[in-house]
Amino acid sequence: MIMSPTSLPFTLRPATLSDMEFLFQLRHKTMKPYFEHTFGWNDAEERHKAGDELQHARIVLMGGEEVGMVKVIPKPDELHLHQMQIRPEFQGKGVGAELLRQTIHRSEAFQVPITLFVITHSPAKRLYERFGFEVTAAHEHHCTMSRGLG
Repeated sequence: MIMSPTSLPFTLRPATLSDMEFLFQLRHKTMKPYFEHTFGWNDAEERHKAGDELQHARIVLMGGEEVGMVKVIPKPDELHLHQMQIRPEFQGKGVGAELLRQTIHRSEAFQVPITLFVITHSPAKRLYERFGFEVTAAHEHHCTMSRGLG
């Protein structure tokens, strides 16, 4: 069990095919408001994206309740934070921050940087910046960020 700074206990478990509807609904709740006015939203495409890299997905549980997910893909020269989504009612409680701390600890253990993509005007970008991520490439609606070692 992991304790976040706000003392909210949560656990992680591997995602399975039976989690597909939860993953899509989570993506719908957390990403659609940003995608509608930038990339556009297509249910079929987003359902597919919710399930990509499923072998790397971990479901975040609090008291047995599914509250989020994180996908970190290990690559030879980096860890790629592919997706991290927390249900809106659980955002701002330290869960995402603790998941980032774990990912940073893992990157330091493997001595590799972390990369990610984020929508430029999302609150998540500010969270990443607080943890030392820097923009390495800017695009029309999103940017690439990375966090090096040390």
